[in-house]
Amino acid sequence: MESFAMPSDYEARYGEGIEHRRLTVLLDDASALIASEWQRKTGHPYAKGERPVFDDNVVAVCCGIVNRAAGSQCDFAGASQYTQTAGSYSASVTLANPSGDMYMTRSERRRLGLSGPRIGSVSPYAEPAEDQLAGGR
Repeated sequence: MESFAMPSDYEARYGEGIEHRRLTVLLDDASALIASEWQRKTGHPYAKGERPVFDDNVVAVCCGIVNRAAGSQCDFAGASQYTQTAGSYSASVTLANPSGDMYMTRSERRRLGLSGPRIGSVSPYAEPAEDQLAGGR
């Protein structure tokens, strides 16, 4: 599958700072996540041009997912809260995504047209038992 966004798309939005090879892999991973959300919602693989709203917004959403995942790389990666004190001064940091998970926000799903309910049905029909097929009670 081809990525929805290129490293140049990401760098135009968020600047440089991620090694090119890592950025390419993260964009591929984010694209796979978006494509799986598309298939979960529509029931078939992504086809360019099927939904113009999706096509108009997918690059920005892909870059946003990568920015959240890449933004967690710091000296205290994995921390959910960090406090530092020196004398009477203190600083506290809580990371929004300390483990670098890739996920789509509700607004991103809405932006791509992938939010909202799905309609489906389940048939209540059950196969008749063996004795009912033979005419027995």
